[in-house]
Amino acid sequence: MDIRIIRAEEQHARLLPGIERSAGESFLHVPGYEWIASDDVMTVGAHLKLIHKGTVWVARGADDHLWGFLSAEAFEDALHIWEISVHRDAQRQGVGRKLMSAAEGFAAQQGLKALSLTTFREVSFNAPYYARLGYEVLESAALDARLRAVLADEAAAGLSADSRCAMIKHL
Repeated sequence: MDIRIIRAEEQHARLLPGIERSAGESFLHVPGYEWIASDDVMTVGAHLKLIHKGTVWVARGADDHLWGFLSAEAFEDALHIWEISVHRDAQRQGVGRKLMSAAEGFAAQQGLKALSLTTFREVSFNAPYYARLGYEVLESAALDARLRAVLADEAAAGLSADSRCAMIKHL
C-alpha cells in the first residue's frame, strides 16, 4: 500500500471519526471487548483542537484517500498519543507503524524526551503491539501525575482500570 504520512489539515477532521469507527470494528473479534466497536469516538471538534496544535497526522493513499490517523498532544516533556486508528481495510499493512514513526520524529524534533499513551493491556493490537515498537508499561508507582489523571479519567468514563495501562517510549 502506497501511503504518505502528512500533517492533518482542517478539512480532514470530518473524516477522522469514520476512520476511528472502522478501526473499532477490530474489537468485534476480541472476547469481552466487542462493545468498543459501537463506543463513542473523538468528536470533530476534538480533532480540530489537536489539528490546530499541529499534532495530528494522517495516512494518505495515492488516491488521496485517508486510511488512518494519529492524534497527539505535546506536554512539558512528552508527546501523548490520544488516539491512533487505521481503517479496517488498511490494517496490518504498516500504516500504524508509519503514523507512530511520524509522531516519534516530531517529538524528537521538538526536544521532547518521550512519547506516552494509554491502552488495553491484553489486546494483541494494543499493549503487545506498542511493546514491539519499544514502549514499556509503566506500573502504578512509576506513573507521573499527568498519566495517573488520564487513567483516572478513563476509569471514570467506564473503562476497567485493571484492563488499562500507561506506556512510555523514551527518546
